[in-house]
Amino acid sequence: MFKKVLTILISSLLIGNVIAWFSGAAPIDFKKIAYSDSEAEQLRFLKSELDQNQPDPELMLQLGQLYSYHNEIERAGDLLGNAFQQDPNNMLIKAVYFSNEGKLAGAMFDPVMGIYKLYRLRHAMNQVDEAASQADNDLNVRLVRLLTFSFVGEISGHFDRVFEDEDWFKDLIDEDPQALPAEVKQLVYLALANAYRVKGLENSAELNVAADYYQKAERLAACPTTMQEACEQLGHLLVTLGEA
Repeated sequence: MFKKVLTILISSLLIGNVIAWFSGAAPIDFKKIAYSDSEAEQLRFLKSELDQNQPDPELMLQLGQLYSYHNEIERAGDLLGNAFQQDPNNMLIKAVYFSNEGKLAGAMFDPVMGIYKLYRLRHAMNQVDEAASQADNDLNVRLVRLLTFSFVGEISGHFDRVFEDEDWFKDLIDEDPQALPAEVKQLVYLALANAYRVKGLENSAELNVAADYYQKAERLAACPTTMQEACEQLGHLLVTLGEA
């Protein structure tokens, strides 16, 4: 069940930056993230395997996801687009491809003051949601949707899905606390903490829920490198609430 969760990196972890577009048409600079030794080894392995097994949608998915995680989004888009073209009924490929499409939309320059960027984003987010709806109880696809919509927020057009996925993951964890690896559970808690932080901008009562989820995430492991900005914001929230 969890085969892909720990081997495929979630590109949507950084997609929250797209919110910054709507102050104008300037492209977002998705800064490259350095590869660790183990990731560089994984990169070499996947490229070698793909050279020997062309074309293989599963390998393209994994390599494309790795590129997207490190913000090599053009390379990721080429691979994920090819994978989706070959296997359009694979909902994980579809969700990951369109999650990366959201980043590509953010990185583009839009001469019509963000109108096309908004259209492109909404189309990508609709496709992520459609993939999760079609996959239904596929954990991996739900995780992509949860992370994506949590960090894109209301502008995604599907922010309410975050709280549907919250109920789904809570039921899974309540039924079996060991059902999810700690790394996956931490991502779930961080996504939900950020979503409730966003809701807290309009209803401060939601901030306590955000703080609770963040503390759960903190107890599991150090903040992932891809989510440092979100963790800093949530850490400041704890200080503000007097819980740090």
